[in-house]
Amino acid sequence: MKKTIVTIAAFAILGIANVNAQRDYRPAPAAPQAANPRVDNALEELNINRLDNVVKLTRKQENEIKRIEDRYDRLFRNRRLSQFEYQRLQREKQQDIWSVLTPAQRDRWTAYHHSQRFDNRPYRRG
Repeated sequence: MKKTIVTIAAFAILGIANVNAQRDYRPAPAAPQAANPRVDNALEELNINRLDNVVKLTRKQENEIKRIEDRYDRLFRNRRLSQFEYQRLQREKQQDIWSVLTPAQRDRWTAYHHSQRFDNRPYRRG
């Protein structure tokens, strides 16, 4: 009886060890933003909130920026764009968002960018 129990336990332990040895521990590749709309929307919300914290957007401006983001997401989705076309569309998108802001908000945004320009370099000299 003892031999049977020990044999079953040995086979169970070896079977579990064999299953774990064959498991693939590499992480799955990250999905591109266009293929994962939840991640893309979360990033857009984060960017809009960051802009809102700096320039104090109105609700109407936030909605307009979301519409612009969605329109350009549809343009980027399922298209094979060259690097030049992609950069051109990104510039147009930034210009459309820039056109939503008032002149005072634009000034605040450029001042914020200018103040943050060199703060992201951890090992700067001087």
